[in-house]
Amino acid sequence: MALIKDPDQRRKEQWEKTAQAQTGWNYGRMLGFGDLGGPPLSAAEEYSLHSRYLAKANSLNLSEIAEMKIVYRGGVDSEGRPVMVVVGAHFLLRCLDLERFVLYVVKEFEPLIQKPYTIVYFHSAASLQPRPDMGWMKRLQQILGRKHQRNLHAIYVLHPTFGLKAAVLAMQLLVDNVVWNKVVYIDRLLQLFKYVPREQLTIPDFVFQHDLEVNGGKGLIVDPRTKWVR
Repeated sequence: MALIKDPDQRRKEQWEKTAQAQTGWNYGRMLGFGDLGGPPLSAAEEYSLHSRYLAKANSLNLSEIAEMKIVYRGGVDSEGRPVMVVVGAHFLLRCLDLERFVLYVVKEFEPLIQKPYTIVYFHSAASLQPRPDMGWMKRLQQILGRKHQRNLHAIYVLHPTFGLKAAVLAMQLLVDNVVWNKVVYIDRLLQLFKYVPREQLTIPDFVFQHDLEVNGGKGLIVDPRTKWVR
């Protein structure tokens, strides 16, 4: 029979968690990453939050978000896991309704997060200015729920910058190291294809161009008609 934890001990643990979270929020503000939001949610609270967002997302027409091609489905990675593609250069915060974007993300990710899956993020030519603050990123993770954290295999980041790496490090330290420790930095398209075959990805033209500019086309030959890599 499982022992019931002493109520005083539970309260002490909760106070410690709250104190740790508060320390993280303060450091986040000091470093210029914005408010990190409230304390961690319980599994039941995250499930309820996710369910509400999913129900609302399924009731809305979010086609204008889909047309922006910020987030879209890919094929499968080299191990057969489904892939979600994210394009940083398409994320125009000034032109984007963030609430509707979150609803779209919840709706699109729902089929994938039920089992192991992979994210490919193209940071090529992305400025992300102004960028979403860490509190918003934390809230998005809470809305996606625990299945997202548990079943996410990796986030392959193509063409990372120093600023992006610093932001990811801050996310690892202050927000959620479970998800953000799964980031894999990749400098060349050919390296990405070791993890996700070329034919499984729809890649914007400017990503090829950016790769040619930063890597000089070493080992990369692109058919201008089909965008096929040889």
